[in-house]
Amino acid sequence: MNGIVRFLSFSCLGLAFALFLAACGLTSGGGESVSGSGLSRKIEFAPRYNVEKAVMIVFQADGFQPLPGSGAGGRFAFLRKGDGVGQERFGEWFGPGVTLRAEVEVTEVEFGTHRVRCTLLANRGDGFVPTSQGDRRGKVLLKRVKQLTEVL
Repeated sequence: MNGIVRFLSFSCLGLAFALFLAACGLTSGGGESVSGSGLSRKIEFAPRYNVEKAVMIVFQADGFQPLPGSGAGGRFAFLRKGDGVGQERFGEWFGPGVTLRAEVEVTEVEFGTHRVRCTLLANRGDGFVPTSQGDRRGKVLLKRVKQLTEVL
């Protein structure tokens, strides 16, 4: 009887762990995941200050302008207007008349490990709506954030 109780408790624990992983979403290689219209990357063994500094440097170097209050509480917001360079980097859809907003959030998931989430929103005159058209470029930006964090 004691063995059955032990077996059931371990089985329930295993099931709870599997459900937790399914709810959180498994990440692909490199700690990167895609959820809806947002992207995320896990950065390990880095101080939060370095991660936040890397976010500012990488997005500004890519032509994004930080909005006022950006960086407070680990939340960043950047704007970029579409142009020829933007079309080369993000695709044909990101031309003149399109404004791209990047919302980046840095959260500590455990000591020294951070999750950086980036949601891209496009505005064609009728308000900002989430877009997945720039996901490839968004992944590149998050990869650069991770690489820069490692050298800061």
